[in-house]
Amino acid sequence: MQRTADNWRMRAATVVLLGAIGCQGGNTTGGSPAGSAAPAASAAASAAPAAGSAAAAASAMQAPELSLTSESVLAVMNPKRRAPYSGPTGTLRGRVTIKGDPPPDTGLSFPVGKCGEAAATYGRLFRVGQQRALADALVTVVNYSGYVPEREEAEKVTIHGCAFSSRTVAMTFGQRLEVANLDPLESYMPNLEGAPFMAVLVAMPQGEAVKFHPPQPGYYHLVDKMPKPFLKSEVFVLKFATHDVTDLDGQFEIKNIPVGKVLTAALLPAIDQDVKKEIEIKEGDNKLDFELTFDLAKYAEKKGAKTSSP
Repeated sequence: MQRTADNWRMRAATVVLLGAIGCQGGNTTGGSPAGSAAPAASAAASAAPAAGSAAAAASAMQAPELSLTSESVLAVMNPKRRAPYSGPTGTLRGRVTIKGDPPPDTGLSFPVGKCGEAAATYGRLFRVGQQRALADALVTVVNYSGYVPEREEAEKVTIHGCAFSSRTVAMTFGQRLEVANLDPLESYMPNLEGAPFMAVLVAMPQGEAVKFHPPQPGYYHLVDKMPKPFLKSEVFVLKFATHDVTDLDGQFEIKNIPVGKVLTAALLPAIDQDVKKEIEIKEGDNKLDFELTFDLAKYAEKKGAKTSSP
């Protein structure tokens, strides 16, 4: 329990440092991007019903459904009730890579046969593609002037071969999280840990997506309530819409950024490491690459220090 609590505090501190949970502040309005947010409370313990119990999922009480236009969401996302930014904007594209030691094995075991993608997704500490491309890195842009609303109602995640489509999920507060099962036979019970537990939902094979509505900005875990402890993704619910997560190609793209000086950052949650850069966004296309460094000895020392702390 102590290690879990330490992990949550560490993640919360990291994303606050990045400006990822703090309110988006404008350069010309005097706002501060470095707000504070406590990590979401841990999920309540629950008794899972029998696997495949769609009726139980359908009849169970649901969490309150927030949306991008909910008053409680707007009070957080746009407390000054500013009109959406309508000036010139730029798009930031780039690639995140990693150098140094290769990621070590996680030591996890995976079911044979039906979980064909699990080992490739969770078998090592982090995922690296060709030419050192870094997957699952959270890229954020803050400190610009103006309010940029989120345009997509939902952030979508899929499950296939006992693996989520990404080990990191970034979404804007007010979006719903949709988890769809692409497998033809296997069922899953996805759950958003850190959000108040309301129901056990079943993601049926190739069925409708299971929907979650995070109750506040913060840090969550997307897990499976079936006996697949390796199946998880770290979910960051942010107070701004300018973010993206890299795939195995290491690429990211963030649109609709107001022109001017901004603070950018790339974070790999698996090793709690980030790199930040200040740049000036110009109208049209902008390019920026990030490179992280992984030192296995330093990581092991840091991890051992955290584990042994009281």
